[in-house]
Amino acid sequence: MKVHSLFSSLQGEGRFQGSPSFFIRLYGCNLDCVYCDATEAVKGGKFKDMTVSEIVDEVEKAGIEDVCITGGEPLCQKEELNELVSKLQDRRITLETNGSLDIAMNLLGSNSVFCSVDWKTPASGNADFNKNNIEVLKNGKGWIKFVVSDDEDLRFVAERLKYLDGIEVFISPVFEEGQTLFKKVSDFVMTHRNVIMQLQMHKILEIE
Repeated sequence: MKVHSLFSSLQGEGRFQGSPSFFIRLYGCNLDCVYCDATEAVKGGKFKDMTVSEIVDEVEKAGIEDVCITGGEPLCQKEELNELVSKLQDRRITLETNGSLDIAMNLLGSNSVFCSVDWKTPASGNADFNKNNIEVLKNGKGWIKFVVSDDEDLRFVAERLKYLDGIEVFISPVFEEGQTLFKKVSDFVMTHRNVIMQLQMHKILEIE
């Protein structure tokens, strides 16, 4: 697999925010978002080829129960990803994906696997979403995350919440936009049901 980096840190977002986690950051993505905070895993060619067994060995050495597979876009390496997830099912696994690809995988039936699925907003430059993912997430095995950067993005989210009943939904302001946007998102959450505001904790703490 093309691996950009392996590291231990706190989970910065999603349902398991604050949990110690071992991160497997895979290299390569089918999108190129304006506000991407992991461009080093998208372009530049900085990655190491590793076998699934080598990655699993690193997970074992870390001794952390939560594993987050992120990118880049992990589903760009779907065949090997299935194999990796199957070998890590004794841990709680979060798969972070950009939402443009179908997340349906046999292994999502496992109690240990969860999907954090982005729904890209207009400001990302890639408002591309695979709507099949909505049905997959209705079983409680994951959540939707909107990253917003302006008023247009907030209107975009408001129009889509009606499709997401029964699915956990997070909304996260682009961290670098600062307090003005934070307040707008806070006000939005107060007037819309079925959405949780979340700041990226790893950026607040200045950790990886």
